[in-house]
Amino acid sequence: MDTKEIKELLKAFDESGSSYFQIKQDGVEIKFKKPSEAQTIMVSQDVAPKSNIVEMPLPKTAVSTEEQEQEEPDGDLVLAPLVGVFYSAPSPEDKPYVQVGDKVKSGQVLCLIEAMKMMSEITAPRDGVIKSIYAKNQDVVGFEDQLFLIGD
Repeated sequence: MDTKEIKELLKAFDESGSSYFQIKQDGVEIKFKKPSEAQTIMVSQDVAPKSNIVEMPLPKTAVSTEEQEQEEPDGDLVLAPLVGVFYSAPSPEDKPYVQVGDKVKSGQVLCLIEAMKMMSEITAPRDGVIKSIYAKNQDVVGFEDQLFLIGD
């Protein structure tokens, strides 16, 4: 597998809705993971010495957790406590629990995350105003992915 093929795979992965991709071909193993903790993509050969590991940065379209925090440092991040599907409303017909600009109280439900047919309510850790919403309805979120930014 050459660099051009790897770049094409990376581009297709970046444009997809997938958060993880793995392939083994001709003694080469490639793993891609988006974006929260994985900031590099490792490519290695099965029997190759450690010096043959290639690190490729994620495309600039993927914003790392550190970059998001630098863009909006004023406030508290609400992180996903589990992996699952993000729901912004109790049902498809209902309006979202919160929108950007809404005032929230500590303990107020912000969203639901469904994991293994179980719904978990994610609540506001403090009183404040919703400054950002990072997930979209029905997005798959990972453990500790950013969901909301609550400011004053």
